[in-house]
Amino acid sequence: MTPSTDDRAVAVVGMSVRLPGAPTVDDYWALLLAGGSALEPATPAELTAAGVPDDVAEDPRYLAVAGRAADTEYFDAAYFGLAPAEAAAMDPQQRVMLEEALHALEDAGWARLPADRRIGVFCGSGENRYGELLRAAGADPGLGSSAAALPLRISYHLDLRGPSVFVQSLCSTALAAVHLARTSLLNGECDAALAGAVSLALPQEHGYLAEDGGVLSATGALRPFDADADGTVPGSGAGVLVLKRLADALASGDTVHAVIRGSALNNDGADRLSFAAPSVAGQREVILAALEDAAIDPATVGLLEAHGTGTPLGDPVELAALLEARRVLGVSSPCAIGAVKSTVGHLDGAAGVAGLVKAVLAVREGVVPATRGHRRLNPAIDLAGSGLRVVTATEPWPQADGPRRAAVTALGVGGTNAHLIVEQPPTATAPATAPVPGTAPASAPVPVTATAPAAAPASEGPQPQLLPVSAHTPSAFAQARADLLAAAATVGRTGPAQALAALAAALQDDRRPRELRRALVVGDPDDLSALAELEPVTDRELVLALAPTSPTTSLAAGSADAEADAVADAAGREFDAQLAGLEALARLGIVPTALHAEGAGEFAALAHSGALPADRARDFAGRQAQALAALDRGAGTEGHRVLAALVAELTGTRPEPPRIGLRSAALDRSLVAGHPLTGTELATLVETAAFGTPGPSPDERLPRVGDPADRVALLRLVAYCWERGATVDWAALRPAGPRPARFALPRYPFRRDRHWHPAATPVGPATPAGSALAPLAALRERPGGASQLPPDVRGGLAAIWAEVLGIDEPAADDNFYALGGHSIIAAQVLTRIRERFGVRLTLGDFLDADTLADTAALVEAELAADRLYSSLTTGSADDGLDLVEL
Repeated sequence: MTPSTDDRAVAVVGMSVRLPGAPTVDDYWALLLAGGSALEPATPAELTAAGVPDDVAEDPRYLAVAGRAADTEYFDAAYFGLAPAEAAAMDPQQRVMLEEALHALEDAGWARLPADRRIGVFCGSGENRYGELLRAAGADPGLGSSAAALPLRISYHLDLRGPSVFVQSLCSTALAAVHLARTSLLNGECDAALAGAVSLALPQEHGYLAEDGGVLSATGALRPFDADADGTVPGSGAGVLVLKRLADALASGDTVHAVIRGSALNNDGADRLSFAAPSVAGQREVILAALEDAAIDPATVGLLEAHGTGTPLGDPVELAALLEARRVLGVSSPCAIGAVKSTVGHLDGAAGVAGLVKAVLAVREGVVPATRGHRRLNPAIDLAGSGLRVVTATEPWPQADGPRRAAVTALGVGGTNAHLIVEQPPTATAPATAPVPGTAPASAPVPVTATAPAAAPASEGPQPQLLPVSAHTPSAFAQARADLLAAAATVGRTGPAQALAALAAALQDDRRPRELRRALVVGDPDDLSALAELEPVTDRELVLALAPTSPTTSLAAGSADAEADAVADAAGREFDAQLAGLEALARLGIVPTALHAEGAGEFAALAHSGALPADRARDFAGRQAQALAALDRGAGTEGHRVLAALVAELTGTRPEPPRIGLRSAALDRSLVAGHPLTGTELATLVETAAFGTPGPSPDERLPRVGDPADRVALLRLVAYCWERGATVDWAALRPAGPRPARFALPRYPFRRDRHWHPAATPVGPATPAGSALAPLAALRERPGGASQLPPDVRGGLAAIWAEVLGIDEPAADDNFYALGGHSIIAAQVLTRIRERFGVRLTLGDFLDADTLADTAALVEAELAADRLYSSLTTGSADDGLDLVEL
């Protein structure tokens, strides 16, 4: 493969799944290697909780088995800014995909994604059975009821600005989405893309009735291509991949899990027995089209991850199409056949993503997982002389001269067929990372991050590193801190210098910074224990100090001229160090809110802000220091002479408006950004420093800007700035050279609040309070408390907020938007205000009000106006209206 010249290759740079028995990609790979099955029978208690009638559960045709995805009733509404009521009404499929999309982007590394967020979203979902349950009970699912809103929600909540398209082709939905995402990338419509699908069979604890002649297994076992195969078994799951053009991925140092070399999508048309029947011709043509698109030798494909539903009709047709395609191409080389549905179940529209992620992992790791449930070939399938075989035991990938390649098929009821060609990523010459138990290590090389550096010499010690940690609530921060501490336990066992650098780079590049932040500077793996005590910073004002490291005093010996030169030199060095520190921060993208300056620092701040040229500012700093030193040693005449000359020159200076706020200790006020400074103000600054009452010195807690050559001091200063909201160019902070190798971080710890509408069939345990909606504490868990409402008009308004937003006991200073409000929810609030209080508020006034107290003030003002109008038109004086207060 020659990536530099292949402009049609697309890289898989991020992945996330939530599959039966496998809540993460690593869990999924472990499940595949172990040959396990996640098709579990439901217990009688679970069936009762799922609302399965006794007569159904006792029916001999009823199979209480399915593949269940984890935590589908739980969701972190606060993270995505959703009100609990809206989250509870949303299709759980959308909630699951929001979280998995974020995890996939984390795996891809936020810092390596397009800066302008030209990231497309192509995904689909199964039927919204949850919404049907709500409607049947008379509830309104609202925005969450539209399946087409799925990609739009992801684009909105994650601020992604590429094409956002809902995809639905039944069982081939996921691979169709990947094909469309790849096409969009190659057409230049976006620079990265999310692609995948979700399908939740609700309630998950429910089994199914196996009908005679139906597609569902009468034995509850899924056996792909097997002689005893009697049908499929349903499952629930989701998966998302992040794709980029391969050249872009290599250029930005992405970890490439695999390369999609080709893809194709078609439909069987009318060339079949019925709408639901498969077609050999259509499936054959999509395979040929994908191979032609990939422009590879078809004999190099070593694994076909088949659709493999385990149905007596579908399985033979699928392999017949594959056999015909290989005959057309003249291929009889060895090729293993796998099918993952016997492990996780048939995931409907998400089935293809389970197969694709399995294929990506197989070519990446050089291992072919076994197909569970296959014992002997279906007699309707003849593979003799074809080179094809169903793999029944996990084995290393066979030796080959070229890269490992796999094909993946997904077939939709209704005839939409999808086929992809997947190839191992660029490789290093290291041995395989983990051999399959009982087998020899794979002989082919394994992938690494394209820009991973060579190993450092063993004698090289760890360098100081900055570890940023953030979350959106205190509890999430605590969990993230604990997860990180556990992951960091591996640092220092081997190659501590490289591991520590990799950990820091992963935290800097691969995580989206949230509101609550804290950063730790460590110089040795032993320092990582300090993570256990890390607490988030709540202060958001970024003020830095430019203060002298020591007072300017006269020298004990030497001539006055020599002393004056020495003082000026010392001030100049201090000026240089502080200006260099400010410029180092600027190169990292850090802009302080204000600078609190003293002495030479005042002139360094003026130079950095653009108010004075650096050379003139340095000269002024030295002359000011000379005057102050002379006055300090009692040489008043000399000091006044120097100072007067400096003041005269400053008075005639025409400074530029500063680009940053300057807080002068001498003037005790702020020269706000954009304020046109005058020469007289500069002169006053110097005079006040010499003769006036100086303003307060910078707070001792403010970090001092100093020489950036002090690496540890610089990192601590950057940490302080990032904690207070600064955006940092992390790559510019790291030493020149390749990015450190990849470090596998824990996924973001979403809060597990149960969001399940009371009208829906109960699933899972209730919250401790017995409410189906999330408590307000989950949303209000931020720094700063909220005051309680008085029992008046605001109390009635609080009840409306609680009802519409799905929260409990809102406080006066709770913010409508922070609780997940938006214009549509606002319209519902306005309707209830009109019904309850008889007043009309405009939508614009309501949205400008922000807090519950402000909204209540609007209502109270309208009520007062109504009372005034009534008194003036009826002449009544006994309505309790106090005109004076109005």
